[in-house]
Amino acid sequence: MILGVISDSHDNIKNLEKVVNQLIKFNIDALIHLGDIISPFTLKFLGEKLKNKKIYAIYGNNDGDKLYLKRTADIYKIQIEEQPIILNLDGHSLFMFHGFGDLDKTLAIANSLAKSKVYSSIIFGHIHKPYLNYVNGVLILSPGEVAGIFNNPSFAIINVPSFSAKILQVE
Repeated sequence: MILGVISDSHDNIKNLEKVVNQLIKFNIDALIHLGDIISPFTLKFLGEKLKNKKIYAIYGNNDGDKLYLKRTADIYKIQIEEQPIILNLDGHSLFMFHGFGDLDKTLAIANSLAKSKVYSSIIFGHIHKPYLNYVNGVLILSPGEVAGIFNNPSFAIINVPSFSAKILQVE
């Protein structure tokens, strides 16, 4: 199973379209959006472009209109929830969250969870910076940001069950 992982799109449809086009080339089975979607039209865009793919999403700290995000998600069969989400795929548990506070706090949480060895992968957004590491054989990953606010736009691909991963720049 191939997962596409994105975060912090902040309604940048131009970059999001580039990411989705690249993800389609990877023939992803599912997409995970780790929060800061912002507006319902962004979920609509994802739902229409990836209509045959399973999409999971987490509310981020900037996602204010949760009522209409949820309504839009329901129309397009997108699973959207508050953080964290524990996703079970092919017998493996992925712990997904948006993030808390600054980079150091979010990484401390991710590293603590990885050290527990309860999950196969810990993935998060919020920090707007790509991050890929393994702790005790557990993948820790932030795909960076789609929006391109603080860093070049990026996304990630995860292969399940090997949990090999790579972070890619938006072309």
